Amino acid sequence: MSPKAIVEMVLTESATRVQVQGPSGAEVLKAHLPSARGAHRLALRTLLEAVAMCCSARLRVVLSAESEAISCAQGLLDGLGYGVDTIYYDVELAGEGRQRLGVGRSRRVRASKP
Repeated sequence: MSPKAIVEMVLTESATRVQVQGPSGAEVLKAHLPSARGAHRLALRTLLEAVAMCCSARLRVVLSAESEAISCAQGLLDGLGYGVDTIYYDVELAGEGRQRLGVGRSRRVRASKP
């Protein structure tokens, strides 16, 4: 799994939005899911692993979370608040002071409706 697919994930108290761009640059998945707060603790990690296997690519996950508690509860951040790095994906935080990947695409993810 050498090429990387890009996952933009927005976690809020009310919803989880996910957009995946495959290694070729084409959009392969767009999802609007219930809040991650009430989800099983392995739900998002399992979703990311499945997407990585379906795309046959390692994922670069750009995470925007309303609170650090949601991200940590889902295992996407370690105890120090840094994104986790696994064989299937690596997580980086999109936030103030950091260059955001594909700001236009992130707006589309936030604006998508169920």
